[in-house]
Amino acid sequence: MKSKVTAAAGTLALIAVSAPAAVQVNMPGMTRPMPSKHAAKKKPAAKKAARIGAAKKVKRSSVHGSKVNAAQAGDAHATASHTPTARTTVPTGQDKMQMPPQSTPTPPAPMTMDQGQMQRETSSMPMPSQMPGAPSANGAMVRLNQFMVHSHTSGPRGQSRLTGPGMWMLMYDKDLSSRDHLSFDMMGTPEHLTVGDRGTPQLLQTENVDAMHPHDYIMALELRDSLTLDAAKNERLTFLFAPRGEAAIGPVPFMHRESAEGNPDAPLGHALQDGFHDVSTVLGVEYQIARNSFEATAFSGKDIVWPLPLHSSDSYAVRVNQKIDRHLRIGASYADALLPRDFGGAEHSQFVAAWLTASYPVGMVTLNSSLVWGQGRPAHGAARNSFLEEAVYQHGRDRFYNR
Repeated sequence: MKSKVTAAAGTLALIAVSAPAAVQVNMPGMTRPMPSKHAAKKKPAAKKAARIGAAKKVKRSSVHGSKVNAAQAGDAHATASHTPTARTTVPTGQDKMQMPPQSTPTPPAPMTMDQGQMQRETSSMPMPSQMPGAPSANGAMVRLNQFMVHSHTSGPRGQSRLTGPGMWMLMYDKDLSSRDHLSFDMMGTPEHLTVGDRGTPQLLQTENVDAMHPHDYIMALELRDSLTLDAAKNERLTFLFAPRGEAAIGPVPFMHRESAEGNPDAPLGHALQDGFHDVSTVLGVEYQIARNSFEATAFSGKDIVWPLPLHSSDSYAVRVNQKIDRHLRIGASYADALLPRDFGGAEHSQFVAAWLTASYPVGMVTLNSSLVWGQGRPAHGAARNSFLEEAVYQHGRDRFYNR
């Protein structure tokens, strides 16, 4: 609207400048003296005056004609341009000198609905600093999940207790270069205070007998350096060091898994599926190419004590993940871990796991689900198997869990 008002004001200014010339051309007689009655009686004088008047008229007509041509040229120039031409007039007392016209940029045409939509889409595109190969992910984030749970289980092994499971996370990311990304993750929990040594009652829980144990104050302290190997960012190599962190065993731990995020209860097969998220002295490497990732970690299976001591590696694990499409993912892992025995000492045990995760939109929300199988093979004793099906459906602020 502002450009239209400016254009209108400029047009009025052009008309005001051209108006005197138009009046002078259309009414030339008002500038000539009218003949008197006495002059009409003297024919010779009248003839002389007529000849002088004709000469002046011819001269005046030639001058007016040049002014008319100049005015017409100015009007034609103003009509050809979308915006008014800025002209500067400098009065000298006798003549008016006109400066050469200065062109001004043409304003954009009124925006249509399609153009407005295109502009919104264009404005939402990443800035040059966010384009591939430029630093983009930098900053810190804090996350906190805290619950209050009252568990009541009946029968000879049943328990009833009020507990407060929860966890907090601190994440920091920094782009060291266009192909080198550094991340730091720290995760802890107040469960030693809010849950206690007896844990949260859960019948048939494999982690502890009929209860989920409280996690340590510091569950993870991980440092990752990720290197992009190609310009298309299809290949990435990541190195991991963690005084306390996750070994490459099983799927993503339940507290971070999309199909269980926000669920305060651990799966009953936690020890056989994803229970190695807080082991000691983890060294790892991950290679990602297209939709596939391959991980290998070495760690210590010794009991974890405060404050985060470092141990030599005595266990290892490998894991592979594949993204089939935008909805489905599959994965599998194998591990050989040295674990303490209940009656003293330690022994090596093997752990095998496989999983399928799915994410599908249902209406305006998404349904996330997982199928997980985990098996533990102790050096002495029979193998134990666990199966898990879980899902979460979120509608607004409400979540509905299935397990």
